[in-house]
Amino acid sequence: MSLAKAAAKRITPAAQKQVRVLVVDIERLPGVATVQHRGLTITGDFWDLGSWKHTIGRRIHADDVIEWPRTICAAAKWYNERQPMFAAEWLDGGHEEFIRTVWEWFNEADITVGHNVDRFDQRILRSDWSLYGWTPPRPWKTVDTLKVARTELGYESNTLDSLCKRLGVKAKTDKYSVEVARAACEGDERAQRRLQKYNEGDIRASQDLYDRLRPWIRNHPHLSMWSDNPWGCPNCGEKNLSTHGTGEAYTNVQRYRSYVCPRCGHHVRGNRKLQDPTMTRTYR
Repeated sequence: MSLAKAAAKRITPAAQKQVRVLVVDIERLPGVATVQHRGLTITGDFWDLGSWKHTIGRRIHADDVIEWPRTICAAAKWYNERQPMFAAEWLDGGHEEFIRTVWEWFNEADITVGHNVDRFDQRILRSDWSLYGWTPPRPWKTVDTLKVARTELGYESNTLDSLCKRLGVKAKTDKYSVEVARAACEGDERAQRRLQKYNEGDIRASQDLYDRLRPWIRNHPHLSMWSDNPWGCPNCGEKNLSTHGTGEAYTNVQRYRSYVCPRCGHHVRGNRKLQDPTMTRTYR
């Protein structure tokens, strides 16, 4: 089997039945602020309080904010299901019901997957949940494909669209537009459909990228824990690891058996030492 085909292998069916993997992505609307600067009144959109620093030489003060940025919709998909889920503030129940739906997705998840999901999506959602006074969902593990690309690979651009195109997986379907997002929140049904399609397209691209990067992911939550096979591949759940052509793995002072997954190509180090620690210091 070629490396390209191995890298495209998905989570094993047995692991998919046991572990709930949620691929998720949110969309936001920028806030609005008004700032007095050198005798002028500046009003416009901002994503964070440092957005205008290059223009006004300082951060936007919280008192200058007219409307804070907010989460307006989210798409998600259970890894083992074909159809994505979608929730938005313009659907029945408004913003609170939309945020509650996303909370319920996370409350069922064992692992969440997304591009920049660790430092962006999940932090934003925790803020949204806290605004309504809710407690956190049950704990989950996270796989952030942006973090994997930045730490393990050396591509010049690590955006979702760029990585998908360069790695040969289906890329994003559209580009985010503030005008479309604002129109969707104001009730424009055509804009709502377009934003939903864009959001769901990000979900499909994120899952395909996750599968493509699978053999390169370090410290992936051990999928074999959920399938009652502690000796299986942590990244895809394959039961039968191979020692063919792998030999041994070495740390600075110890030696272990080395394995490779025949399904996804990930390399695994055994947890049983093949020798006692080597002396690293000479004392006189």
